[in-house]
This record gives sequence, C-alpha cells and structure tokens, in this order.
Amino acid sequence: MTSSIRFTVLSVLATLLIPITASADMFTPSHSCRKPYKPYEFQSKYEVETFNNDVKRYKECISDFVEEQDEASKKHLEAGQDAIEDWNKYVKYELN
Repeated sequence: MTSSIRFTVLSVLATLLIPITASADMFTPSHSCRKPYKPYEFQSKYEVETFNNDVKRYKECISDFVEEQDEASKKHLEAGQDAIEDWNKYVKYELN
C-alpha cells in the first residue's frame, strides 16, 4: 500500500471513529464575563471605587478564561501528538 493510500484510509477511519466527546470540542467556547459599563459621569467616590472593582473582576474573569483555553489547547495538542506517535509506531513496527 502506498503512503498516500495509507494516509487516505487513516483519514477516513479517523473521521468515522471520532468519539462523541471529541465532537463537543467542535464548538468555539466564549467567556461569560460581564463587562462593567462606565457611567457618563461618576456621582461619588463610591461609584468610582465600585467601577474600578468591577473592572478588576472583569479582567480576572477574562484572564481565567484565557488560561483555561490555553490549558485545553495544550491537552488537545498533546493528544494529537500522541496519536501521531501511535501511528508512526504502527507503521514502523507493524507495517514494515
């Protein structure tokens, strides 16, 4: 079997065998952070402090979301690399 045919067969099999849990990752996640709205004019020092605290919480929420997405992408990258390694071992030791 030529390598291009092997790759095509592998691609078709991989598509057919995708677990249902993997299909959940086909949707792009979005954050649920609520951004604070700055009033046209602050009426008191309390309003300024409240707004600044809300901005801080918004930034932390966004940062947490980005960190979670970075971790998830690392896990997906590792899973892909593991799959490539499994394929390469199979070709090297089973097909040759």
